[in-house]
Amino acid sequence: MRILDSHCVFGRWPQEPRDVSLEALLESLRKTGAERGVAVSLRGVFYDHDEGNAETLRACREHPEIVPAATILPAAYSGVEDLPARLAREGFRMVRLFPDVQNWALENVVVERILAECAGAGLPVAIPVGKRAGVASAAARLAPAGCRVLLSDVYYPVLAESLEALRRREDFCLEVTRTCMPFAVELLCRDVGASRLVFGSRSPLECGRGAVEMIDEAGISPEERAAVLGGSLSMLLGGI
Repeated sequence: MRILDSHCVFGRWPQEPRDVSLEALLESLRKTGAERGVAVSLRGVFYDHDEGNAETLRACREHPEIVPAATILPAAYSGVEDLPARLAREGFRMVRLFPDVQNWALENVVVERILAECAGAGLPVAIPVGKRAGVASAAARLAPAGCRVLLSDVYYPVLAESLEALRRREDFCLEVTRTCMPFAVELLCRDVGASRLVFGSRSPLECGRGAVEMIDEAGISPEERAAVLGGSLSMLLGGI
C-alpha cells in the first residue's frame, strides 16, 4: 500500500534549532515508509519565495522521491506576473501557504488573487488551519469555484468547522494527521469520504509514523485506507 506524504519541508528552521535539512527529510520519509513526499523549501517561507522555489526544484531533480511544492509570500507579491501559471509550467504540483509563521490573515485581497490564479493554473493550495477558528470558513468564502484547497494541520477544536467547509466545497480536501481523537478517521471517512482525506506529516519537523499507525488501525475498509495513505493525494495532484 503506497504512502504519500502531502506535507514536507526542508532547509533551515530559524524559530528553533532543529535539523530539517534535506537529508533529514529523506531519512524521515524512509522511517515513515513514505514512497514520496510533497516538499517546500523553507528558504521560500522565511526569506524569498523565488529563491526557495528554485531550491525546491533543484532538490526534486536530485531526489525523485520529492515532489515539488511552491510557496508564495503575499507581502512580496506585488507585481503583475501570474506566478502560479509559471510555477505550473516549471513542474510544481501544489502551492503551500504559511500565514501562521509569516503573520498574515487569510482574508487578504492578495491571498484572494493567489487563490484565483492557482485555480486558473490548476494548482491545489494547502492552507494551514491549526487551532484557529474562522480559517476554514474564510478559505471556503475566498477560494473561487474550482480552486482545490487542502485544509492542513487541522486540530480537533476546529474539526467541525473544517468538516462544514468540506461539505460546502466539494473541491476541498483535508489532512487527517492532526485530528487526534478516537475514531476521527472513521468519522471523516463516513462524513466526507476517503477520497477527500490525505496523509500529511510535517516531516521532518515531526515523525509521521504515529499518524500512519492511526490510519492503519482505524476501522475503515482497505480501499479507504489506501485512499487516505496515498491514493487521494495522487488524485489531487493529477497522479504521482
